[in-house]
Amino acid sequence: MTRSTTATEAFEPEHAARLARDLSSKGAIRSPEWRRVFARVPRHLFVSSFVVRTPEGTVAYDEQTPGWLETVYSDATLITRFSAEGLAVSSSTEPSLMALMLEHLRLQDGMKVLEVGTGTGYNAALLSERLGSALVTSIDVDGVLVERARGALEAAGYRPGLAAVDGARGYPNNAPYQRILATCGLGRIPVSWLDQLDEGGLVLANVGLGMALLRKGADGHARGRFLPEAAGFMRLRSSFTPGVPTVSEVLSVTGGEAERVRVVEKVPGLDDHASSEFLLSLLLPYGLRVVQHRQEGQVHGVLDGASGSWMRVEVDHQGQVTVGERGDRHLWEAYTALLSGWEEAGRPEIGRYGLTIAPDGEHHLWLDHPQNTNTPLDGPETTG
Repeated sequence: MTRSTTATEAFEPEHAARLARDLSSKGAIRSPEWRRVFARVPRHLFVSSFVVRTPEGTVAYDEQTPGWLETVYSDATLITRFSAEGLAVSSSTEPSLMALMLEHLRLQDGMKVLEVGTGTGYNAALLSERLGSALVTSIDVDGVLVERARGALEAAGYRPGLAAVDGARGYPNNAPYQRILATCGLGRIPVSWLDQLDEGGLVLANVGLGMALLRKGADGHARGRFLPEAAGFMRLRSSFTPGVPTVSEVLSVTGGEAERVRVVEKVPGLDDHASSEFLLSLLLPYGLRVVQHRQEGQVHGVLDGASGSWMRVEVDHQGQVTVGERGDRHLWEAYTALLSGWEEAGRPEIGRYGLTIAPDGEHHLWLDHPQNTNTPLDGPETTG
């Protein structure tokens, strides 16, 4: 009796080498060091089973599924874990985005790195291949994921420091770090991360719908721009941060009776969904907007998960806007101030915006230079 060959047994180094060439041709890999790393790390050891989203729906793969190995070494996000509610909570991010982030970290030999969001462990393997396992620490709130990643990393020949802890705390045991990389979505960058970052060190994190690359200065502030590419990672799961409301919660709450109602003319910038959503994600780090298309026009429902305040913005076909609000936080005034500034600046791309984070954690948004339009996102200007 002959035993059938599994997809894992069919793996050849050429699979990883081909992925590295593909990422280089796309411009995601820009240096020979990272091309070598991607060509050496076996991604299939970290994703024995997963789900891929396609235009036709989701497709589940395991080692026995035809095309499993080819999909593993494609530039695709592989979802590996779902919550009880059916929400994706862990994945192996598309390699082109991983490569882009790793290139922007500007790693040098001897640097110590903290990764927040271990996930499958594949990214920790890439960092370990580049720097050596002893210089890499990776943390995740999910102990099951951490142990699964540990096994995959050891099978691939890597032994970075791993810990199952709340990512919002960072990991002071191995601090200070020269680089901090978050492979999860954030509303705000925790102060604890900046405390654990060396002066001159970089932190790269998905803040709202942008990728912020910040350097810590001698004054304790972290400053830097958003990358030109937008992104949206799975959210950091932490007991220290408010939850983001669900779509059903937004629809239910914003359908209620408003405390304040006003009718205004057409609002510049509201028509550009990508840019207005980016600005809203910074203003409301734990908020969600749901847009409904009706015969009479659009209805934008926005709920702030942190304060419970909400607004309902109804836009008819003539551009007239009716705003209803409820709660202590006056969202409309703060939001339209950001939209107006964006419009007056000539509708700048995301890469022209930047963040400054003070040692106390307050986030300031600016355009082109830290001294320009330095808007506190967490201060009194955003509350009524």
